[in-house]
Amino acid sequence: MKNRIIAFLSIFMVSSIFLISCQDDDNDPQIPTTEATTAKQFKDVEAANTEINRTVENVFGTESGFIPATRSFNKMPDCATITSESTEATNTIVIDFGDGCEVNGKTISGTIRMSFAIELDAENKVEITYSLENFVYGDITITGNATTTFTFNNDLANGSYSSNFATTSDFSFTWADGLTATSTTNFTNETFFESNQDNPGEFEYYSLNSGNSNTEFSNGDIYSVEITTPLRNERGCAYIVSGVIVTNENSETITLDFGNGECDNIATQTDSDGNETNIEL
Repeated sequence: MKNRIIAFLSIFMVSSIFLISCQDDDNDPQIPTTEATTAKQFKDVEAANTEINRTVENVFGTESGFIPATRSFNKMPDCATITSESTEATNTIVIDFGDGCEVNGKTISGTIRMSFAIELDAENKVEITYSLENFVYGDITITGNATTTFTFNNDLANGSYSSNFATTSDFSFTWADGLTATSTTNFTNETFFESNQDNPGEFEYYSLNSGNSNTEFSNGDIYSVEITTPLRNERGCAYIVSGVIVTNENSETITLDFGNGECDNIATQTDSDGNETNIEL
């Protein structure tokens, strides 16, 4: 039984701007994987995808004005410069990490350029497009583009607010030793702020993440990840409380089940042969 699990899941997915402001970064979903020659590189791909999308959601949340001021977001490190330029219909934001900026323990350089419409449409929806320019994550050069559709429902007068970030990305990764990979993702992150009906004056915070990704390496290794049951994060719990992830590496499939909603650090891993193992997160 192989029990290795890989931290981080893309966009996520995996980053909920709601939980980013309320919980530790250690609460990123855990992904099981098999022992393959590119296992570490796959972990790096997932971590980079997560960091890029988390940064875009975070900066959009603070700079756009489309999200209530009562919501708080992580402050970008001082070594990153954020500039904004508006035309009659479009806002362009450039996140510049310079020649090297440490973000969550990883050195990043280059820029992320994002743009979106100034006005929301009738459905409270805005489409954000972004691209990477001279972008290096650790020792990995990353190129490509992504699109995020942001929607929200604001009913704060009645004690509720929800938002949805749906992101599709297509990135290419190049390592110093010549290994390359392409990674496509399609993830949705929904966050909720609701009044507790049983305890007036108290509020519940939680997020649901769903979607899938596919990563193909130049050596032939292929990884796919699918969230078959949405991953649920709750404020006050350091672990995912429920949801199921299925990872497929070449011919081997591993399923990780986070449980039925209880806040604990136990998940159940099932391999291709149906063998189950309890995993301590």
